[in-house]
Amino acid sequence: MAETQISDSIIKHFCKKYNIELEESRISDFDILTDELLKYNAHTNLTAVRDAREVAIKHHADSLALLALGILKEKSCVIDIGCGAGFPGLPLKIARPEIDISFLDSTEKKLRFTELAAGKLGFKVCTIPKRAEEAVNDPKLKLREKFDIAVSRAMANLPVLCELCLPYVKPEGFFIAYKSACAADLSDPESELSRSKNAILRLGGKYEDTFYYDLCDFYENADDDKRHCLIIIKKIKNSPSEFPRRYPQILKKPL
Repeated sequence: MAETQISDSIIKHFCKKYNIELEESRISDFDILTDELLKYNAHTNLTAVRDAREVAIKHHADSLALLALGILKEKSCVIDIGCGAGFPGLPLKIARPEIDISFLDSTEKKLRFTELAAGKLGFKVCTIPKRAEEAVNDPKLKLREKFDIAVSRAMANLPVLCELCLPYVKPEGFFIAYKSACAADLSDPESELSRSKNAILRLGGKYEDTFYYDLCDFYENADDDKRHCLIIIKKIKNSPSEFPRRYPQILKKPL
């Protein structure tokens, strides 16, 4: 089977398993994104994933998990914080092209790829080459509490992410953190979610739910590394203006 057929079957299988609606016409766009990522990655390090099949599993399918929640509406205003090479934002834009999405990352080479890939896919996106704790209070950008949904994947521990991401979300919006399944274990006082309770409260959020999913079907060994989750935090009131703090302060003394 050709690589594109393998990639397509992975995405279709994942979407069927989690009741995600995806138009058949969108599938080929994932092949375009894979090709662009692998070509760019050959000369500029964007990701450790260097195989088309693994890209389809670890980047495309994983990113699409948010669509199972049903909260991404037509014309939703979304920001992908610490987007790296554009994940989960680019797959979400492919699947739901009507959303308005911005990509924020402090590494410009990664944003250059995101812009390039979006252009190849026929999308116009906004890229913001700044640190999350700085961009949110930049008066020229006007990003504070602008977005319906903020997403972040593989960027930082949840207590840190809450302070960086919740100030971007408008009241009644959502912050969705892509995490390993164990991060959401509330029975473990040392889990990321357990350690984030105070931060969520102080930043105007409320823990709503956790959606568990896995990538086990695509591997022979179904270990914990392939079990993931989305931690869903709803914004119920404005974040205090003193947050986020400077990054060294956030790391030194998480809320």
